[in-house]
Amino acid sequence: FEVVKTAAGFGDDTLGVYAIRGETATRVTAAARDGELPAADHYLVVRLARAPDSPWTGGGPYVDLLHPGVTEKFIELTLEPYRKRFGEQFGRRIPGWFTDEPHLAPFGLPHWSDDLAAAFANRWGYDLIEHLASLHLEVGDWRRVRHNYYQLLLEQFIDRWARPCYEYCEKHGLEFTGHYWEHGWPGAGHGGDNMAMYAWHQRPAIDNLMNQYGEEVHGQFGNARTVKELSSVANQLGRRRTLCEAFGAGGWDLRFEDMKRIGDWLYVLGVNTLDEHLSYITLRGTRKRDHPQSFSYHTPWWNDYHVMADYFTRLSAAMSHGEQINRILVLEPTTSAWMYQPGPKGRDALAEIGNRFQGLVNALERSQVEYDIGCEDIMTRHGSVTTAGGPALVVGRRSYHTLVLPPRTENLNGPTMTLVEQWVAAGGRVLSCGEPPARVDGSASDRGKRTAEQSGWQTVDPEQLPQKLLSLGDDGFGITRADGDQGVLFHMRRTLDDGELLLLVNTSIEQPSTGTIRSGAQGVEQWLPETGGVRPYPFVKSGESVGLEFDLPPCGSLLLFLASAPAAAAPPEERKITAVAPAGPPAARRVGPNVLTLDFVDVTAGGETKTGIYVYNATQFLFQKFGWERNPWDHAVQFKDEIISKEFPKESGVEVTYRFHIAEPVPDKLEIVIERPDLYTIQCNGQPVQAEPEAWWLDRAFGRIDLSGT
Repeated sequence: FEVVKTAAGFGDDTLGVYAIRGETATRVTAAARDGELPAADHYLVVRLARAPDSPWTGGGPYVDLLHPGVTEKFIELTLEPYRKRFGEQFGRRIPGWFTDEPHLAPFGLPHWSDDLAAAFANRWGYDLIEHLASLHLEVGDWRRVRHNYYQLLLEQFIDRWARPCYEYCEKHGLEFTGHYWEHGWPGAGHGGDNMAMYAWHQRPAIDNLMNQYGEEVHGQFGNARTVKELSSVANQLGRRRTLCEAFGAGGWDLRFEDMKRIGDWLYVLGVNTLDEHLSYITLRGTRKRDHPQSFSYHTPWWNDYHVMADYFTRLSAAMSHGEQINRILVLEPTTSAWMYQPGPKGRDALAEIGNRFQGLVNALERSQVEYDIGCEDIMTRHGSVTTAGGPALVVGRRSYHTLVLPPRTENLNGPTMTLVEQWVAAGGRVLSCGEPPARVDGSASDRGKRTAEQSGWQTVDPEQLPQKLLSLGDDGFGITRADGDQGVLFHMRRTLDDGELLLLVNTSIEQPSTGTIRSGAQGVEQWLPETGGVRPYPFVKSGESVGLEFDLPPCGSLLLFLASAPAAAAPPEERKITAVAPAGPPAARRVGPNVLTLDFVDVTAGGETKTGIYVYNATQFLFQKFGWERNPWDHAVQFKDEIISKEFPKESGVEVTYRFHIAEPVPDKLEIVIERPDLYTIQCNGQPVQAEPEAWWLDRAFGRIDLSGT
């Protein structure tokens, strides 16, 4: 999209030229080609651009996943060879198929496919090319055009990518899993609606990287919305297992405490399969800087990692049983967000929609409200209203007594609006945090306003919503936090045949979290994922319910079984603080050799020398001197053997000098570690040295060279 004062120079890549006058746009492509442009404030030129070649996609462009037949060809070239060779292991040693971030926006611009215009006309009954200006500028009925555009992309993404993958896996006993770009919401460029895509996973999945807790809309660890989206789809569609690619980019300094903190947070919000990111075979080359850490022998804790693995295995088993049954449905305003992208003027409105919904989710979590998030596409495919036993809004396997419309719910899809009308007419409850939606399928409509006039529709201040929802609870369960509690508390309940599982997690790394719980249970046990043990838990019986206390340390968690059958309570714990005298003064000892990283070098190649530069920059310089644009292994994927099969010219030598000065006497044992020392002639202070056979440090490709005598 290019806004210009005059328009000229059109080629076959030009989709349209539009004359902009105030808030109207007129297609003038033919006139522009003839050099007879009408007068206008300015012009918008829309061109079709091919996705650029990228080292991240094997040196070629990202494929158009909406082109008919592309997914089937992908399956033919990838899954079918595995099936032919290892098909007997499908559903056994090969349980599933993981995809990482399939999407529609490799260029960062609105998606286009060859048949998109024809499909749009067939779906919506008007010409998209005639209205392309509305995708970029707020001209014409731009909200409707944008909504219709993203609705079509979502439907095609499901039908041409997700459905064929799901059906292939269903046929061959595999679980389709992997993740989309859930952190980009409310942006729709990657695929329209992540929740809708999870419905086409046998094991719905997300990813969650880094080790910095943050509750913002585009965050990862700390972004409760992304995990609640996942668990809500699993609840509604009966997906027993969910998955998260976790811990990536946590850093080489990631500790067990950090892993437990991150993992507990994921599990209490609905994940029950951990996919650890990642395990390097070697740290050679750029790998050592690519989203560390590594679950491998390279880390000092690897031999003890079974402690964490056993803990999360037991927690996975517990949180995979029973069902999380929530009775409140909070609609995600995704179709409203579609109307404010991708044009530059909609960014503030888009940010407000995202931030206000994110804030609402965070407020519900802090208040311990139990709820699911609703996706309009899933509601269209699996939603209904029933009045048997009282009105219920049904989405798949879940029935809800309350529907929440968050702030700035400006649009509902046609089928969703019909469902809401039926729900309110049947006596159902709608809590709206703002004005009723004024659009249906992107077009202006009074259906929302008319529905809001009925008695079941209530307008609620978003600040008061959590307490309003808590007051609607009807099963005797509740959590009360202690006055002044500064922990970051989350919980999940799962219903079993003989009781409930309750997981409490304090995600604060600095503050404890304390409070009380009331439940209609008759007994309480503590289950210990770290050991597999079970023991009675202290509680007080009061009529037909029990009361109990919790006190979680920073990064602490508590897994309780709230039993339907009577059970004896453990005696209250008596905390005793005993001062322990030190056995001696503090002392520190080395458990390995001291290490100094040498990462600035002098480098000579192709007749040019650079001095004192960082090794990363030196590597880029070397490849560029010998005809490469960049280090071909850095943030890149090799297609077949296109990179490794290339050879440098015979005269393409390189000399690298690492300088260091030892002020004190040289230690008796002084070694230098060099990656792949077999590739080089190495000298120290002019004396030839070489790596000791089979001697390595950190990685088996990192040779150790004794420098003591040089």
